[in-house]
Amino acid sequence: MSFSVKCECSERTETEINSVRCLSGIKDFFEQQTNNGVFIVLEPQMPYYRFGGRKWFADVWYKCRECGCLWEVIYPDFPACGRVRKFPDGIYKPT
Repeated sequence: MSFSVKCECSERTETEINSVRCLSGIKDFFEQQTNNGVFIVLEPQMPYYRFGGRKWFADVWYKCRECGCLWEVIYPDFPACGRVRKFPDGIYKPT
């Protein structure tokens, strides 16, 4: 009997990271999925924001090996919130 870990991408949604508790839960989830081999960690290749010649990049991207979903994580710099964005088709689309 073989055991395979299924992704939870279809059950998860984008979210704002507005508390230390939320941040902890998000970090735990992505770490667990990475350790289980469901997600791979990627260096962000495109900025999520541009202004005046400057570019801002996410802290990390995660790619699901099961369904191809791409997750963008921008950690908060409290009091500013962070966020998690989901790209189900695996193609990044900056805002």
